[in-house]
Amino acid sequence: MTITQFPANSTRRTGSKLAAVLLPLSLALSASAYPVFQDAFNSDPQFEATSSTEQQSITATNADDLFTVSAWADQAATVPAGIYQYFLFIGVDSGVGNGALIDGNESMTTQLFGSVGASMIEFNYTGGSGGVTNNLARVHISGFKSDPVASAVVYSSPKISNISYTNGVVSFDCASDNNGNDYSQLLFANPASSSGSTLTISGEPSPNGDATGWFVGYHQLNIQEAVAGPQLSPTQIPQNSTSAVTTDDGALTVKGFSDLNATAPANLGRYYDQCFGIATGNVINGNASITLSFTSGNGLSRLDSLYSGGHLAISGFLSDPGFVDAGGGATSSGYTNGVLTIAVADGGFHPYFFTNRAASAGQTLRMTDTDSQFGVALVGYANIHSLIAPDLAGITSPTYTTPDGLLSLAGFSDNPGTQPANLFETYNWFGISGGNNTQSVDGTETLNVQLASTAALSGFGTKYTSGQINIAGFTSDPGFSDPSGVATGANYANGILNFTLNAPQSPEIVMSFTNLSASAGQTLTFYTDGSSGSQLTLSRLNYASIGSAPLNVSIAQSGTNVIVTWPSGTLQQSANALTGFSDVTGATSPYTNAISGTKFFRVKGQ
Repeated sequence: MTITQFPANSTRRTGSKLAAVLLPLSLALSASAYPVFQDAFNSDPQFEATSSTEQQSITATNADDLFTVSAWADQAATVPAGIYQYFLFIGVDSGVGNGALIDGNESMTTQLFGSVGASMIEFNYTGGSGGVTNNLARVHISGFKSDPVASAVVYSSPKISNISYTNGVVSFDCASDNNGNDYSQLLFANPASSSGSTLTISGEPSPNGDATGWFVGYHQLNIQEAVAGPQLSPTQIPQNSTSAVTTDDGALTVKGFSDLNATAPANLGRYYDQCFGIATGNVINGNASITLSFTSGNGLSRLDSLYSGGHLAISGFLSDPGFVDAGGGATSSGYTNGVLTIAVADGGFHPYFFTNRAASAGQTLRMTDTDSQFGVALVGYANIHSLIAPDLAGITSPTYTTPDGLLSLAGFSDNPGTQPANLFETYNWFGISGGNNTQSVDGTETLNVQLASTAALSGFGTKYTSGQINIAGFTSDPGFSDPSGVATGANYANGILNFTLNAPQSPEIVMSFTNLSASAGQTLTFYTDGSSGSQLTLSRLNYASIGSAPLNVSIAQSGTNVIVTWPSGTLQQSANALTGFSDVTGATSPYTNAISGTKFFRVKGQ
């Protein structure tokens, strides 16, 4: 079966008046799907309501409050106007021009939450007017942080041309779509370029045509996770132009083939921002195959299915990959001799997780589906030094240790941790059982993360998290970094990092630490401030093997003495900073030494 290109909402029109019959997809994507959300404004009750009562600004509650649309009477977006929904689109009613369209001096903004970015924007009833031979509008979308890598997706005929990106602005020519009988669809391969940004839609008659006016109908916005764990989504797959794609970090390379043995290259293709496969059908089927090649230390953590059926076979594993079907998307599965076979339940969206990333680290996996088709909606991958929520699937214990022994978890119902409480995992997030939310750390609950002497916490991911978050146990400032910009008030003092994170939505936010020595060999305690509504829901913990524990030496003066403290190893001293060091016989940490002349101290590893 081949997927035919059609937008999320197709239409039919009758007579001379604008009238439509909505033909929705039979699939309803969940908040954890890709895209995270598709909002067709003509079928969203909040925007539909503006056809009778206009509003200047709307935060999309149906999209988990992940974006806000506002209307403006000027292109600088400073003079408020009303949003007006008509037919398949929304526009700006500023009292000038067509109140159902963005035109003249008007503009419309879309402010995106920090955890998501735009993956596709669709326009309807868009183009130039007043020309004789070539009615073209020049549409501008400003506010990008970097190049979103925009490309056009054709519905019934090409409408978008001359796409360019300069200094945060994507511009393109849009041909008049015959009174709304077509769609102008713009795909963005880099959703992170708009995360947390405010995108402004404006326009003008194109210099490449003879139009004297322009108009835009804003039909649909698709958004997806932008600062989650490492992944490859369909937006990153060019349509029928290459047989191989490598992620920006170089950790994963995807290749397409026209044969089952993966020897004859075939171009890859994607179906909008929803799934990808071989370009002939935008899925894996028949004699086609796709390979996933991972660099050393990185392995398959997640594979999402969409528009799929039959039996997916994945070969090339070194051992059982630890298949977890969190969403009930498989009727059966089995692993034998390097091959995992999954009987796909139906054509809906289904996420599959893999708890043993070492089984695919550094390997090339080959995927085939000979009795039906498999649409790849997402490939997630992770370093082998990581813990993802599905690793805890089915856990009924307060403790868990990763297979490599470098990281251990312990849950407690109190702070300080004296009363053990079971860890609790659901789908792809986890917390501590009990409290106000059995899937989060909240109230008086605490989660201890104990790191081996040769390991350090390099980052963590959250979902459904709100309030003040505290992490205690660092030996120095860990160098907290939040690429989403959602965390506020980050502060480190006396071994404790705290920050506020108002992100109750489902898209994952992964934060990191730049100073690994601050957590090496430590036991870190995660907890909230205990206030009503505060909760921490974790999706992953990333840790790094640092070879040996850092031998940090601290020296403090006490009267006429100095006190030297170090974590392990043998203390040495010398009168010269470069040479002549010898062991300080019998010295243990902390070591008190009288001040006499100039001395330099260092620690020799065990």
